[in-house]
Amino acid sequence: METFVRAYFNVGKFRPKAKFVRWLYQIALNLCRDRPKSLSRSPEKPSLPILPPDESFDAPIGDNKDPGLLLATDRRADESTDRREELAALENAINELPEDLKNVFILTALEKRQQGEVQELLGISPKAVETRLYRARKLLLDKMGKKGF
Repeated sequence: METFVRAYFNVGKFRPKAKFVRWLYQIALNLCRDRPKSLSRSPEKPSLPILPPDESFDAPIGDNKDPGLLLATDRRADESTDRREELAALENAINELPEDLKNVFILTALEKRQQGEVQELLGISPKAVETRLYRARKLLLDKMGKKGF
């Protein structure tokens, strides 16, 4: 949504010789690059979970009312925390990639775009898409390995 708003207010900067889709996509890429910076300036505080009015933190879990279920829930919470840490580390590793590798990786691996489409959007050859994707994956594997994931 923000991409289209920025495009609307900056339509005067669009050069008719360029492809509109490419210009629009560049705006979206710039917003993606700037997002981690803006989040680091004003981090959002995590909100507390909202319980339905008929539930409380003290109420037994489920119909079984078995206190042993609390231990299983705690185990899942630990796994969830580990998963969040791993995803945060991966996000940091992606943000540390060089821009040319990051753009190709985001478009192909995260947005599931075809390599031909990525080639057209970024204005690079098919071989460059393949090479940059390979290098990005290799760097991410190395970085995640060094972080213990």
